[in-house]
Amino acid sequence: MADDTRRYQLRRAAGASWLLTMYQDGAKDYIKPISLNEAGASIWEAAERGDSAEEIAAWLESEYGISGEEARADTEEFFSNLRSHGVII
Repeated sequence: MADDTRRYQLRRAAGASWLLTMYQDGAKDYIKPISLNEAGASIWEAAERGDSAEEIAAWLESEYGISGEEARADTEEFFSNLRSHGVII
């Protein structure tokens, strides 16, 4: 993961997972937490450990019984969605 992502932390509360920005600039608009489902939270934790996109996709394939192609597409979509929220991976 890029050093910039250290500013984010995964938090779980009330049965939900949230990716929180830990550095809020009082002069800017509030940055809302990003809601993650169970798989998304697991992907984030794997990326935080330093797992590659390929390793994460292999885990998704095994864990959820999906094809390798679908697992790779889901992994890329997850990271693409994070980038669209300004999270750099």
